[in-house]
Amino acid sequence: MSISTKVQRKLWASSGGYCGNPGCHRELLPFFETGKITNIEEMAHIIGQKEDGPRGEDELPLSERDEFDNIILLCPTCHTMVDKNPNIYPKETLFLWKKNHIDSIKNLFVAPKFNTREEVFQYLKPLLAENKYIFDTFGPYSKNAEEDQMATEQEWERLAIQKIIPNNRKIEVAITCNVELLNEEEYPLYIQFRQHKEGFEFNKLSGDVSAVVPKFPGGFEKIYQ
Repeated sequence: MSISTKVQRKLWASSGGYCGNPGCHRELLPFFETGKITNIEEMAHIIGQKEDGPRGEDELPLSERDEFDNIILLCPTCHTMVDKNPNIYPKETLFLWKKNHIDSIKNLFVAPKFNTREEVFQYLKPLLAENKYIFDTFGPYSKNAEEDQMATEQEWERLAIQKIIPNNRKIEVAITCNVELLNEEEYPLYIQFRQHKEGFEFNKLSGDVSAVVPKFPGGFEKIYQ
């Protein structure tokens, strides 16, 4: 048995890229002085993958132990700690860690209610700017992709999950909470963005790829301006 790519992507997206231990919350993709990224996340089984593993005596079938509900994202230190001390860290504790961590990530996407279009624009501006920079620098049509396709593609996939998808969620929620400030010309752009956002997430997180995902709508970066 092994953890599927689909489960890994869903776990990474739902965790926000941080250790699920509430006493740690270490960022799992740190930059080092070389500028390279070392991926240190670990897919930790809440109920051991095998019956003789940590917390492995549970009745959960072996065939279900590599599924999303039984995996928590931890840094290497916390992974070792919980597996070497299963009596101190029972399954109930780890399930609670995971639930609370996911809930805290979701709460990041509660957007404020604004009074003016300018306030909404200023809120969206840095999110849209970061997405554009990532796409222009590491996207499939970027200069980096032409020069080193494999390395650029890896960075694009990482940043798409770690940055663009969370940013898109914040953008969608912000506009939804302030939709009455849109003008008639902007509302279709909002609908197009939502369709693009949903398709982009499907392609990056599902493990499948759809060739008919709507492109990012032209002019959307000026919404509320």
